Amino acid sequence: MKTLALFGRFATIPLILALLLCPVISAPTGDAAEDIIDGCNQFIKFSRKGRMRQDAVTMSRVGECLGAVRTMLATEVADGAICPAENTKLIDAVTAFSLYIIRHPGDLKVVYVVPMRQALRAAYPCGAIPR
Repeated sequence: MKTLALFGRFATIPLILALLLCPVISAPTGDAAEDIIDGCNQFIKFSRKGRMRQDAVTMSRVGECLGAVRTMLATEVADGAICPAENTKLIDAVTAFSLYIIRHPGDLKVVYVVPMRQALRAAYPCGAIPR
């Protein structure tokens, strides 16, 4: 029994190291805006119509979009780069990103962080800092 417990301790070390060295499992599958925009558009349709395809691929894409938008919102607010109103909803930020991509289709091949940052900064600019 002691041998099994000792083996279990040593087996967990490589497992923990492997998990730390692996890429994040929940990260979006692609890096370009075109890889997450479909999920964003599905979320917009769901929010407006109240129904959505329930297949695993669609749900995964929606999750990737929402995760990316939430992360970017938090990062940009923390940096003081955007100033959304208190009543701003996630759907508003997703819509801002989708509309930005419609207006700038050349950004579909760009890493999604760049056009998303530009979309959020255009949608939620901060006013002049009072002196």
